This record gives sequence, structure tokens and C-alpha cells, in this order.
Amino acid sequence: MNKMLRPGSWILPALLLLVIVFTFTLSGCGGGGGEPPINEDSARPHAISIAEAAALTANFRNTVDTLNKKCPEFKDSMQLGYSEAFNSDVFRVLLRQKDSTGRLAAGIRIYYGLGKTGQVQLVMVPYDHNGADILNHLISGDNKPVPGVSPAHTEALVVNGAQAMEMGQHCPTVCPPPNPIQPK
Repeated sequence: MNKMLRPGSWILPALLLLVIVFTFTLSGCGGGGGEPPINEDSARPHAISIAEAAALTANFRNTVDTLNKKCPEFKDSMQLGYSEAFNSDVFRVLLRQKDSTGRLAAGIRIYYGLGKTGQVQLVMVPYDHNGADILNHLISGDNKPVPGVSPAHTEALVVNGAQAMEMGQHCPTVCPPPNPIQPK
């Protein structure tokens, strides 16, 4: 029962194993996650300490509160919240957009918008490596219910039209647990 391998008979199984390993590596099954690597050099200038973030947000909250007390009509016409939260899918959708040359978005631009009720809202679009907004169709309007989004807003997503992202969770109403940046 003990058969010896003929010389050279190991080449075919080794080659097959090499092809399988190479295929899994290319398909992302090697544990890479498929996400592009982070360039810490480009992110580094944007990082600030939590103490600085806490000071900035405290200054903003205090200014809004003072402004709302001094000018009550301002509070009614422009509701400035303290923060707005978006789930990670929003950012992934935006960052996976491609410009007219096929390159992935370089970043996300955030515009300030004002809703019908006076609430300040963040409006986000991807931008390309030249700084131009990428205005693509982002999400299909298949009329499936979207958690936290009104059915009318979901229906308004036009199949061929360019879109932006908005409708985050506003604080106040949906606020994080107390922390140095949002102590209330």
C-alpha cells in the first residue's frame, strides 16, 4: 500500500494549491476586508485632542444658547442643533462614488442646509481629486422602508437623478450618552 511518488508528480498538486491561494488572495478572502488602506499622513492634520474638541463644541453650544436667549426669533427661524449623526453606510456610499475618469472619491464635502422647519441640516456629497463635487445617483428609489427616513423622502429618490446624503439624527433629540464632547 505504500506507494512512492514518481519524480515530478508533486508539481501538479503544488501548482493547483498555488492557484487556489492566489485566487483567494485576489478575491479578498485573505482577510484584507476589501477596504482601501488609510493614509494617516493625509488624516493627521485633521486630528485634534478630545480636550480641544470638547472646548470647540462647548463654545458652539454656549453661543447657540446665548443667541437663542438674546434673539428668540432666531431660534424659531434657524434651529441649530448640537450635532448630527449618520450611520457608516452613508459614508461608504459616498466614498465609493467614482468621478468621470473612474477614480474613487477623494473625500466628502459637507454643505449646511436649512429645512422647511428651520432646522440646520448637513448635506453631504463626495468630491474628486480636483475638489469638484461628484454628483451621481447614490441609492435606488425602490420604495423599501428606510429606518428613520419618511416614506415620502424615500419615494423622492429619483432613479436617474443625482443625489446627496442628508437626514442625520439631530441632537437635541437623539443625543449620545454624556461624554467630554457632549456633556448633556
